[in-house]
Amino acid sequence: MSTIDETRRSAAQNTLLNRPGGLHLSQSTGRFIGKVFTYTLLTIGAAVMFFPMFWMLTASLKPEWQILTEPISIPSEWVHVQAGNTVQELPLWNTTNPAGEQEEVITIGTRRYTTVIDLNQLTEDMLISAPADALGETQPTEVGNVVLNVRTLTREDGSQIPVASLARDGGNILVAPVEALTAVASRMALAEVNAGERVTVEVGDASFKGRQVSDGPAVLALGPESELTIVGPKAIAEQAILVPAEVPVGESLVPIGNTELLHYSLQGYPADEYYVQLSSETWQPVIDLSDVNASAFAVENARLSEEVTTRTFNLAAMPVRTLTGEDGSQAEVVVLIRTAATSLVIPVEDAGSIRLSPISRLAEPFVLNIGGIPVRYRDDYVEHGEEQSVAIVGERLNMSLVAPQTAITEAFDVASNSLTRVTRLRLYYENYIEALSKDLGGATFFTFFGNSTLLVILNWLGHFFSVTVVAYAFARLRAPGKNILFIILLSTMMLPWPVMLIPQYEIFSRLKMINTLWPLFIRSFFGNAFLIFLLRQFFMGIPQELEDAARIDGANTLQVLWNVMLPLSKPALATIAIFTFWWTWNSFFEPYIYLSSPKNYTVSLGLGFFKSQYRYTFHLLMSASVVAILPIILIFFFAQRYFIEGIQLTGLKG
Repeated sequence: MSTIDETRRSAAQNTLLNRPGGLHLSQSTGRFIGKVFTYTLLTIGAAVMFFPMFWMLTASLKPEWQILTEPISIPSEWVHVQAGNTVQELPLWNTTNPAGEQEEVITIGTRRYTTVIDLNQLTEDMLISAPADALGETQPTEVGNVVLNVRTLTREDGSQIPVASLARDGGNILVAPVEALTAVASRMALAEVNAGERVTVEVGDASFKGRQVSDGPAVLALGPESELTIVGPKAIAEQAILVPAEVPVGESLVPIGNTELLHYSLQGYPADEYYVQLSSETWQPVIDLSDVNASAFAVENARLSEEVTTRTFNLAAMPVRTLTGEDGSQAEVVVLIRTAATSLVIPVEDAGSIRLSPISRLAEPFVLNIGGIPVRYRDDYVEHGEEQSVAIVGERLNMSLVAPQTAITEAFDVASNSLTRVTRLRLYYENYIEALSKDLGGATFFTFFGNSTLLVILNWLGHFFSVTVVAYAFARLRAPGKNILFIILLSTMMLPWPVMLIPQYEIFSRLKMINTLWPLFIRSFFGNAFLIFLLRQFFMGIPQELEDAARIDGANTLQVLWNVMLPLSKPALATIAIFTFWWTWNSFFEPYIYLSSPKNYTVSLGLGFFKSQYRYTFHLLMSASVVAILPIILIFFFAQRYFIEGIQLTGLKG
């Protein structure tokens, strides 16, 4: 029979080998392809699982702007240049200058342009009166050096030509071939066109309403409109100065470099000096928070003089009044914040740190109370690269950042989408320090980590004490109804957790444990059905002979549990420890239900509170999140062997 089987097998192999067009693979080649396929799938799966963690890690090392605009990128720093001696910093951009070279520039403003035609060069033979239904849809198209709103005209003979609409001719539309308009069309600043006087120009029987440009021809705006950004060399920022918004006067448009800019004279400056406005925004006086805490105090408005003088501190104009003391002495004070009945003031000699800050850098402030007066402050205000705490005081001021016209000789226009940020590689390690040290209602992340660590330790103690005793009893001890009790225990795993929530909350409320850590660990001392089942199955897999030998040597039940069962159950105990740590560290809903004070928050609840307090600091949130999940990764990495072994042995034995 074996000879016959071998003959049949050989014949079958020969048939396969001789089959035309068949794919023949050796056994080693097949194994190699299988391994390649398997490892490819594993690599793809690992990459998919690893990508969120990689993104979170890189986001934690980025500045905030990069997360919002470049979520998938290398952590980089957007390079800025300081504007004169102010606290304002202007971002640098890369673009191509008129000479075709790459240059680092700052933005000066924007200009809107439109396409116009010179009506004086428009002739009657260029015009075509066409019905509207013979014209296609408008499509902005670049033609030569301009962009025209091009439409397709279908003529009576079926031929088509590109045209641009000029005006209406009764029920028809006057158009002109694009080819004819190229010679008379040009790009012109929209402000320049709108500043011209309205004129009517006759071309044959057609009448066009256009604009007479100053010192130029009569033009007709065809569109489309476009916006270009005016840029200039970064050296311009070195000569920038900050002035009140009402100081620049005498606006006029002048050619500068390859563009045109509005220039101004400044009140109080020589009349023959002209300046260009770089930016205009709202600024707010600020003062070091340490000076406010040390020297500011609240007084009744009745003790302040009615006469108010304005004094300037580093360009910040602040009201100064005379304070009459209880002993009749008088002193000049700066009014930082004024309410209906009281004012927060500081002696003039202690107000030296008052200066101006762009309002955009003071968003989302916190509030503290000084003498019954709410004071807004920022504890992460960055000035000249250093972080400090400042109080926001005084009234908002409209300020203009200007630069001498003599410093702007090479300005030019570029398309906004051609600008790219000037960046350099930088890992923002300080994000972690800032995130962990943020004040969150009198607590920091170190407080949250401490609370979570304490809960982990207490839950470990509770589970190790209760679970081991109960699991051993179900696994080894004999008692009437033990199996029924075990079934009842397992049935508790089927109860939905929300069903138990209200009774548990009511119990803890009556015990005065709400807003304490007690509800988050005390139940672990009364067992856990899943962990009891897990450890019971492991205990049942340990040979009974080991326990009998210990009893012959005189060991009692507790000694058997402590000296025999637990040392042999290290994998299962490690699994219990990992599960307990995982549940406790990641728990959010239960702390959310039972805790209301930030000083009692756990890590997960603290992350949610941090997000609500600092809504736009995603980089700090990512930093805090990385630190929060790091213990879970580490404990699983180092205890992975015990965890896997515990699961395997628990599932195979019993």
